[in-house]
Amino acid sequence: MTKFKCLILIEREVGGDYRNEVSKTLVKAGCLYSLAWGTDCSAWDDSVDWAFLELYDFGDYPEDKFVMTTWHDEETLEETIEFAKHCTEYSDVTLDDIIVLDFAGQERGELIEQLYSAT
Repeated sequence: MTKFKCLILIEREVGGDYRNEVSKTLVKAGCLYSLAWGTDCSAWDDSVDWAFLELYDFGDYPEDKFVMTTWHDEETLEETIEFAKHCTEYSDVTLDDIIVLDFAGQERGELIEQLYSAT
């Protein structure tokens, strides 16, 4: 997988240093669309933006490597998952692959998969 979207779900405290490292890893791995939902989701949005800019030394970058970021603090989990599935077109690239990072207090992978499949 070299081009993908990432849905970041946050329902517990995540330290800033760890958030920044995850963001850098996502950008370097080929994430082209990052969606953040939950606690401090705008901080995740900013973190991915900064990781992208830093990767290119805050200068010019290839347009096909630009990372679109969104945060969803006013939407429900279901609405955000639906957005992730249907509203994340990226130029001429089809982003069929998705990574979900779920920072929650309990395992809910099956629930997220069901919600994604149902939309």
